[in-house]
Amino acid sequence: MRPYSLAEIAQITGGRVVRGDPEATFTRVEIDSRKVTPGDLFWCIRGERADGHSFVAEVALKGAGAAVIELPVSLPEGEGCPAEFGLIEVDSTVKAIGALAKAYREELPVSVIGVTGSVGKTSTKDLAASVLSTRFPTYRNPGNLNSHIGLPLAVFGMDSTYRYAFLEMAMRKKGEITDLCEIARPEIGILTDISASHLGELGSIENIAEAKSELLASLPQDGLAVLCGDNQWVRKVSDRAKCKTVFYGLFSGNDCRAHDIRTLGADGSEFSVTYRGSTYRFAIKTPGMHQVQNSLAAVVIGFELGLSYEEIKRGLESATLSPMRLEVLKLGTLTVINDAYNASPKSMRAALDLLLQIGPKRRLAVLGDMLEMGESGPEAHREVGRYAATRATHLIAVGQLGREIKAGWDEISCNPAVHFRDKNSAWEYLAGEVTEGDVCLVKASRGMGFETIVEALVSLHEKTGADA
Repeated sequence: MRPYSLAEIAQITGGRVVRGDPEATFTRVEIDSRKVTPGDLFWCIRGERADGHSFVAEVALKGAGAAVIELPVSLPEGEGCPAEFGLIEVDSTVKAIGALAKAYREELPVSVIGVTGSVGKTSTKDLAASVLSTRFPTYRNPGNLNSHIGLPLAVFGMDSTYRYAFLEMAMRKKGEITDLCEIARPEIGILTDISASHLGELGSIENIAEAKSELLASLPQDGLAVLCGDNQWVRKVSDRAKCKTVFYGLFSGNDCRAHDIRTLGADGSEFSVTYRGSTYRFAIKTPGMHQVQNSLAAVVIGFELGLSYEEIKRGLESATLSPMRLEVLKLGTLTVINDAYNASPKSMRAALDLLLQIGPKRRLAVLGDMLEMGESGPEAHREVGRYAATRATHLIAVGQLGREIKAGWDEISCNPAVHFRDKNSAWEYLAGEVTEGDVCLVKASRGMGFETIVEALVSLHEKTGADA
């Protein structure tokens, strides 16, 4: 971000400078004390696991230039805290970081493309950003910076050199996407899906649909809404957009439709697309039928913003997805599908479809809890288990709700299935079970930390390879 002085930040956030030089300037904000570098502005966020106020003295000693606080902090001068270390006191650090991001966003000439949906946000963002990057300087929010705290941090990473910026928008309750849109001011919106994620917080699919559609309601009249027409709930809320609307999908009735799809297994897919009365042939290197669907949003964005067929084709073929999203790893003759970033019933089915598609023989599904499912959780997990039994040859279920996955599996399959309370116990079993030639899917909600299972599989391969 551009340089902001302590005085300017205090004015924008409604705070006051209580320590340090009001004219000292800052170009980088950090909320993680472990990542602070000299000169940073440390923003104290009170979270469920840690309170940033507890680390102010530590970051001061590491060279941070100032901190934004909402609670009193102790900085004894005699213990090495730099005299020039500044403090801004605000009523709410969460609201204040949003206020500064909103002010900075208003200065930028970039056109923002907001992306939301129950599943597919990140993959769609990655595909569409790759397409626009063939012609325009294009920004995309890094990692999972898509929340009421993460999105402001993503905005701070933008600058005036970008023509377009993709910003994901996540939510856990009604009104959150509206708040994010007030910061990001999107001109284009992509709605990928509305399905049973966050049922525990929102209570019903109707409430999820209403919350997700806040992006559409926030678009200007001269904007563009790009919507997955294969999803009935997306179609139901499409009238909340008062701008031009384009539907994409695999089924008839969409403005942009894929057909004549040829799967290439782990190497992706080839497919034809009909849009605006013309038909084109594309290829993507990311596997899975759902990625063909996601790529259609990128095709629409490309054509609507004036790109040529050749540019869109090149952008799709060169696209790489963020880690832990159906990431296919070749470990000798062992194949691992790393989909450990998150999980919902719909994304579980998509991952299991890919497992069946690329696993000719033994197909191991290591599946853990889908969190935030509320009262629907047990039955949703049993249904995943039943579906897994039609796709995998072996099941390793993990977690409290993982036993429901195994119960669903056992209803229709006699193939091997085991359940473990935690991932460490599951790994001890998996290490002795997995063998060369297997295809192993690893998937659960982010809170389960299943990336460590993938890391252990990689280490096991490296060790056995070295021993050989």
